[in-house]
Amino acid sequence: AKEHKTPSARCEKAVASHSNQLIIPLIFLFVATVLSEIDSEIFMAYADDNVTDEASIINYDDDADDGDNWTDSETGISFYFVIFLSLLALVLILSNLLHKRPKLVSKFPEAGMTILVGIMAGYFVSLFAAAPDQQNDDAAGDDNDNDEQGVADGLLSFSSTTFFVLFLPPIIFNSGYHLKPELFFRHIKPIVLFACVGTVISAIVVAATLSIVSAYGLTGNFHPSFTELLTFGALISATDPVTTLAVFQTKRVDPHLFHLVFGESVLNDAVGLVLFQSVAKFVGNEKNAEKVTVALFGFLLDFAFIFSGSFFLGIVSGVGAGFILKHLNMRKTAMLELILFILVMYIPFFLAEIFRLSGIVTILFTGISAKRYAVPNLSSSTEAQADLLFRVTSHLAETSIFLELGMSVFGISSFGNFHWQFVLWALFACLLGRALHVYPITFAFNKSIRMSDEEKSIELTNKAEFKKVFSKDEVLDGSDQRGVPLTTEDNTEGFIEEQLSYESISFDTVLPPKSRRDLNIGLNTANMLWFSGLRGAVAYACSKDFPDSNNHRTSFVVTTMIIVLVTVFLLGGTTEATLKLLEIPTDIDEDEYMEAKYEELPPSLLKKFETTYILPCVVRDYAHVGEEEDMCEDERTIQEDDNLPSLPPSSLEHEGHIELAVAS
Repeated sequence: AKEHKTPSARCEKAVASHSNQLIIPLIFLFVATVLSEIDSEIFMAYADDNVTDEASIINYDDDADDGDNWTDSETGISFYFVIFLSLLALVLILSNLLHKRPKLVSKFPEAGMTILVGIMAGYFVSLFAAAPDQQNDDAAGDDNDNDEQGVADGLLSFSSTTFFVLFLPPIIFNSGYHLKPELFFRHIKPIVLFACVGTVISAIVVAATLSIVSAYGLTGNFHPSFTELLTFGALISATDPVTTLAVFQTKRVDPHLFHLVFGESVLNDAVGLVLFQSVAKFVGNEKNAEKVTVALFGFLLDFAFIFSGSFFLGIVSGVGAGFILKHLNMRKTAMLELILFILVMYIPFFLAEIFRLSGIVTILFTGISAKRYAVPNLSSSTEAQADLLFRVTSHLAETSIFLELGMSVFGISSFGNFHWQFVLWALFACLLGRALHVYPITFAFNKSIRMSDEEKSIELTNKAEFKKVFSKDEVLDGSDQRGVPLTTEDNTEGFIEEQLSYESISFDTVLPPKSRRDLNIGLNTANMLWFSGLRGAVAYACSKDFPDSNNHRTSFVVTTMIIVLVTVFLLGGTTEATLKLLEIPTDIDEDEYMEAKYEELPPSLLKKFETTYILPCVVRDYAHVGEEEDMCEDERTIQEDDNLPSLPPSSLEHEGHIELAVAS
């Protein structure tokens, strides 16, 4: 479509002339907001008497309410900014050096490098935080020393609220904004199966496996309850294959595999969060443990409502943005136009949280719908700048997440709640749970595809008369379809029509590519899907909110952290080697892939509704765009007609009688 074309040279020229004036201040504003929000969240979370987090080393004194806190001091905030921004700049420099060495980046992922920098920085910060108490007593009256100690504690923390509210929305929005909706919705069925059914299966398998090994005493002296294990299974089932997807993008892997992994990871996070919240309420209330099964069924109903509501809110947000930009001509004020468009990235997310919906699903479909309905109304310069800004904010958010993830390692290591037997079994249970939902769902989906193809072939065979035109050199007999011998005149024309039997019809002849070619999930693709089940910041952020009724939160936080590190470094670092081992196709152009694999089918009712009511209402000059598309379609039809063999008038008349007879 016209609105999905890449920016022209004029757009690129506009980016070159305005990016330094606009993008850099917005980037700085974003970073400043992130860091100030981190400070405020840390203070608010731990200054509240009702909130206790044993997984953190931040220990505020009893007189913390007297206002003597590093977040209340300009010096303390400045310390935080200098340290964190310096680390962020160091990571960006190292990333640039890493990308200049393709062999190294294939074995040492960028996310792993960022985590490693965070771990090293966290180690030195923890040394400062563990200074002798005598020095603190001697400098009790020095506000600067108190600020430095508070900053050190703050750098070693990881705020789950900041992660979900501030960091995650720009990442998900950018993913939806640059997503190819044709490919995403083309594979929506297996994506939903893996994300919804697969997450539930994985959570149950993890909980059951750990419960069995714990009953046999294989987890050392750590014996959590089944509700705790089920809650842990829910949070650890949330995948975050950022490293794998980065390799996929670099290697330009098969779009089928890419969109399966990406789509599952986005929806899987939403499912994991809802399941985690549904089961966590039973931790510490073991008398009602028998109601867990009821809670699982309630989760299915809740998620169906939450997903549909979030989907609707995301689409409405994108449509609303397009409607506003269509009727408010802001192309002469590019700055205001861009700022207004940026607000679309956050407002729907907060609305979803207010309505108790999924902000992740909402912001994903907001990005998809904003790209389709709002972008055609933007000026070329604003479109190019918005594209760059969304990429920048997403990359900064991802880098900040992995940097804080690494720094927080030494924020939890001093508690000694490391149960290595439980950690090993938990890692095994994660891999087992991943396998027990990827392969059965893949088998069931492929089976449904084959059954659907067979049903369609039988339906087409019984519903219509299939005819094939032969030249006179391919005449099989001297009679037409009705068994009437052909006249000499008919034979001299050189055409007969033969009715094909079901056995003579192959799937390649009958079925469209949409039902045949790239929907089937091959064995190597399934193996790569299993291998792509990395865990990341979503699981770790959930572990920070783990119910602490049985004083096991710290143990689950440590276990989650180790699983995240192992999967990011081990699985993420060997992604490229695994692609070669499984012979996954790489260096594939998505546009060429779409032309080869995608066959345009007759418009559905939803498509007709969109083109008739929605697009004319929200897209500026849509009628003109539609006329151009119709002209292109007419030209394409004319070209196809020119390529058809010319039939004699008598044959055309004969074919018309046959078609009329079939219609009757």
